[in-house]
Amino acid sequence: MGYTGQKKKKSRIIIPVVIAVAVIAAFFLINPVRSLIAIVSMKPLATQEAMPGIYAIDNKFVNLYLFKSGDTYIAFDGGTDNKATQAALDSFGIAADDVAAVFLTHTDADHVAAVSLFPSAEIYMADSNKAFIAESKGRSRSKGFVDMNRDFIALDDGKTVTVADAEVQCIFTPGHTPGSACYLVDGKVLFAGDNLNLKDGMAVLFTAVFNMDADEQKQSLHKLSGLEGIEAVFTMHTGYTTDSNAAFAEWR
Repeated sequence: MGYTGQKKKKSRIIIPVVIAVAVIAAFFLINPVRSLIAIVSMKPLATQEAMPGIYAIDNKFVNLYLFKSGDTYIAFDGGTDNKATQAALDSFGIAADDVAAVFLTHTDADHVAAVSLFPSAEIYMADSNKAFIAESKGRSRSKGFVDMNRDFIALDDGKTVTVADAEVQCIFTPGHTPGSACYLVDGKVLFAGDNLNLKDGMAVLFTAVFNMDADEQKQSLHKLSGLEGIEAVFTMHTGYTTDSNAAFAEWR
């Protein structure tokens, strides 16, 4: 084979390799950019008493919530900024020891930080998280919680826990992560985590770049649309609505 033939053969090998490398490089470059854009576009609630007895705490681009139950409080998720969380507690006049329980919708890093602020609280999460945090792909997303070395109570789908005067029901809603769940309090208030976003008052899929299984999340939204008597739906990144019928209309 002459020089020209060898050159053509090398070109046939090199060009696909270069294209493959370029595609891989673009993937790793584009995803961080998409992630940053998604985070910047998130619109959590400002720190406030959003509804009587329900307190939103703003942690940069994510909310956690406190629900007043008797003389104690229940936290839903743990945010990402303990300094901001502590400042919010102080502004509300709520002591860390007043928080009796923390219900985690999932174990991503931006939802677990305040667990360390509540050493006396019971930690609850969906049973499906046990397998998720044990997997290599789960450990990276769950590292913040795993490193805290906190025991937690695993809940089955539909399990109800009584905390002071409140009844909290765990509803499995996989999709964002395999261990994701929502919590329904007293059959009226739904803390949805990252299992949906609100857009113009309508429930939509969570941001695609962060979802692990969008098709599975669609099924979870269909499941949530069957709940009745919901008076408020709180998300962790896009505020809340008091019109659940409108929110879930397209998923029924």
